[in-house]
Amino acid sequence: MELSQKAIQLPSSPIRKLVPFADQAKREGVHVYHLNIGQPDIKTPECGLDALRNIDRKILEYSPSDGYIGFRKKLVGYYAGFGINLEPDQILVTTGGSEAVLLSFMACLNPGDEIIVTEPFYANYKSFATFSGAVIKTVRTSIEEGFRLPSVEAFEEQIGPRTKAILICNPNNPTGYLYTREEMMQLRDIVKSHNLYLIADEVYREFVYTDAPYVSALHLEGLEENVILVDSVSKRFSECGIRVGCICTRNRAMRDALMKF
Repeated sequence: MELSQKAIQLPSSPIRKLVPFADQAKREGVHVYHLNIGQPDIKTPECGLDALRNIDRKILEYSPSDGYIGFRKKLVGYYAGFGINLEPDQILVTTGGSEAVLLSFMACLNPGDEIIVTEPFYANYKSFATFSGAVIKTVRTSIEEGFRLPSVEAFEEQIGPRTKAILICNPNNPTGYLYTREEMMQLRDIVKSHNLYLIADEVYREFVYTDAPYVSALHLEGLEENVILVDSVSKRFSECGIRVGCICTRNRAMRDALMKF
C-alpha cells in the first residue's frame, strides 16, 4: 500500500515533535516551560464552560455552512469594538483558525502560485501551503531590527508572476511584534500595486502589552477586495479545544467561493 505524494510531502509539525521530549523531562522531575504549543496561560471563562455544561439542545443538528447567524451577529459587535465594520454575511465560521487559513489558501491560490510571508513564521503555514499546492516565499526579519516589517524593496525582490498573496500575522507569532500604522500602510501600497490578496492572521489582537495601537488589515482603505482576515476564539478565550474560528472578507466573490469548500 502506498501513501499519496501529498501525504509524503506534507511536513510534520515541528511544534508537535517537541511534545515527547517535554513529557519525558516531566517524568524525570524537570519543570518544563512550554514555548512550543500556543496554549494560553489564562483560564477559560466560566460563562463559556457553563454554556457547554448546560446546553439546552435535544438534537445537535448540522449548522448553516457559514455558521449560526446569532454567532455571526455577535462577532459583528465584537469587531465593531475595534473599529472594524462588518456585516454578518461577510463572516464565515470555521473549525478553528487553522481551517480558516487553509480555506483562504485554497480559495485564492492555484498549484504553483506563491505567497509571501515574513520569517520567522508559524510553522503550520508551510503545511497549509503545501496542501494547497502553493509555494511560500519568505522575507526575513531579524531580532537586531526588532522584527519590524522589512523594506518595500525586500518584498519587491520576492514578487514574481506567480505571486498571489502576502500573509501576515499581527500581532506576530512567534516574534510578538505589532505592526505600526506606517508598516500597515506600506503593506497596503504593495498589495495595491501588485493586486495581491492580503491574508491577515489576527488571532492575537488582544495580546498587546504597549500603548501602540492595533491596526487591522480591515482598517486599510482601498483594500476592500483584497483582505482576508483569519480569526479564532482559541487564544483570547483560552478555548483552543472548542475549535471555533472564522474568516472575514468584504470580497463577495471570495466569500461565495469559500462557501463551496
